[in-house]
Amino acid sequence: MSQATAIANINDETEGDEAVGKNISAGVALADVLQTTLGPNGRDKMLVGDGQVVVTNKGASIVDRIDIESPAAKLIAEVARSQGGELGDGSTSAIVLAGALLSEAGELLDEGFHPTTVVNGYAEAAKRVQARLPDLATWDAHDDETRRSIVKSAITGRWDEERATFLADLAVRGYRAARTDDRPRLQNVTIHGIAGGGTADSELLEGLVIDTDRSSTSLSDIPAPLPRRCEGARVAVINDELTLQTPESAPQLSVEDATDLQRFQEFETEEYERYIDTLTSFGVDVLFCQKSIDSRLRALLARAGILTFERTRQDEIHKLERTTGASPVMRPDELGANAVGSAEVVERRMLGPSEFALVRDTASSQVSLLLRGGTDHIVDETEQIVVDGIDLLTAFDARPGVIPGGGATEVALAADLRTWSRGIGERTQLVVNAVADALETIPLTLARNAGHDPINTLLELRHRHDGGDGEVGIDVETGEVTDMYERGIVTPIRLSERVVTNATEAVTSILRIDGIIHVDESMHGEADGHDHDHEHGVGGGVKSDPHGYPWAIGH
Repeated sequence: MSQATAIANINDETEGDEAVGKNISAGVALADVLQTTLGPNGRDKMLVGDGQVVVTNKGASIVDRIDIESPAAKLIAEVARSQGGELGDGSTSAIVLAGALLSEAGELLDEGFHPTTVVNGYAEAAKRVQARLPDLATWDAHDDETRRSIVKSAITGRWDEERATFLADLAVRGYRAARTDDRPRLQNVTIHGIAGGGTADSELLEGLVIDTDRSSTSLSDIPAPLPRRCEGARVAVINDELTLQTPESAPQLSVEDATDLQRFQEFETEEYERYIDTLTSFGVDVLFCQKSIDSRLRALLARAGILTFERTRQDEIHKLERTTGASPVMRPDELGANAVGSAEVVERRMLGPSEFALVRDTASSQVSLLLRGGTDHIVDETEQIVVDGIDLLTAFDARPGVIPGGGATEVALAADLRTWSRGIGERTQLVVNAVADALETIPLTLARNAGHDPINTLLELRHRHDGGDGEVGIDVETGEVTDMYERGIVTPIRLSERVVTNATEAVTSILRIDGIIHVDESMHGEADGHDHDHEHGVGGGVKSDPHGYPWAIGH
């Protein structure tokens, strides 16, 4: 091969065909684990460990939680993490496609193909797929209805129809509300998950929501009664602690008699009253402080009717700026008319076991999603669905094209590869056709997971596509082969582009491995800095340093 890689930390030392076989088997096994979760009717997995039980059919969640020992399988697992982290969806599809490509590669190697031939053929096929995908896309559908279809297509099967529709709409509303100047500002979206309610109780609020139990933000603990709701609130933000300001040259107070103590108390009262007068002169109703507030001052603020929050996190200070228009100052003395913000409503509300501070304003660019669920697990899954949906919409707006789902795109691409391969070399043609077969694993798996006959479904899809119906795929709810655009089952083109790229790159990396070498980690210290003498052989040999340091040599 042109490049070789050594994989460390396994139990034995293998070379050549045996190493490739092990790597292919490990990757295919991981794909088999996730294959049953693909599609709207994919089956859930129960993951048990460390005292936690997680039920999910999201590929990225499964990969993050299962113990993967094979280094080759870990490379495939990185596909899921890369796909899900970048775009919010497609993790399972990428791993299933990678597993199918590895399986096809194994058969080609058994038939005598050299790994380099397979790698080059896969690269050519991937290049052809990337060139053809834009021709299959629709580019003029850039409205909220399309956005809802994108999110719903991604989450259908993880929830029932009614809740999937509700959450898709919620994700789109949150995403749209956070856009300014026709660009997404996802830092303007705050998401809180709260157990103890139904999913339909979730809501989008224009403004900022702070969980005072999970955040460091706390309501000042004083005996005076505080209002629970303040309408037309004037808001001030202090970006420091709020206490007496003492010169750095006098960090300690020396009190020698009762007169000194009385004078100090009078001074303290005067200073605190001056703080209160400053705040009330600007009509401040609500005060957020980034650090602590002196206990005596907290009581005075409460008596003045000012709702006070302290230890507000720095990121929430920035969000308060966007929500209220308040400019943080270091001391009350620095307040001015332009530094005081406003909010339509500031209220304290109990949601489940936690108390929240809600700063609401319809003119705000900051929005908050309150996601409800009966248990913490349901809340976590709901939150992940909405986050993934927002990531998907970001990818869609960055490249605003959609392609038909339900396996329609994969069948169309497979047919194109088979036609295109007739004009290239015979051995490469067989490799390209193997990629076409791997792509059709997606509709086969969708049909199988939906309880339909996979072979008959694939044959009907091929027949309809050959007849010119290039947008038909499988509706897994009904088993019909029908137009995916009419059913609203669509995928952002950028998602499919990344699925193909990530899967192909991972598989070709594995096929380039010509040796698996066990490394004794206890010898790493001895190996570090050692001037290793190693031979570069010809013809694919792998030399291992006697101290256990891995060396891999290309063919």
